[in-house]
Amino acid sequence: MTSHASTLSFASAIVPSNLKNDPKSIIHQMIMMDKETNTPPEDIIIAWILSLPSELDPALAAKRLLKHYKDVVDQTNKSTLKTMMFLKQTAEFPKSRLAATSRRGSRYRRKLHS
Repeated sequence: MTSHASTLSFASAIVPSNLKNDPKSIIHQMIMMDKETNTPPEDIIIAWILSLPSELDPALAAKRLLKHYKDVVDQTNKSTLKTMMFLKQTAEFPKSRLAATSRRGSRYRRKLHS
């Protein structure tokens, strides 16, 4: 099995668009790992979301990263696969969808507390 690093180098992945979508290279480092990590993928996704500029919709950034890394992911690395699954879930919930969800939730919470 060859290393993913030979397929996609660190320098080639850090282009201006990826720098914006992954400013601290958190997702990139996860995908480039050749072995499992002790850091839970959930923590990696949260750290990545917190590293994004506030004006960038995480769903849009996730879609861009998924497209960029789709052919690079090691299908035998469970940590990487789980991280990609969380990226896909993030991509499914743009800010507009989250806003609609939170409004419904707010009404529901008001009914519970009234």
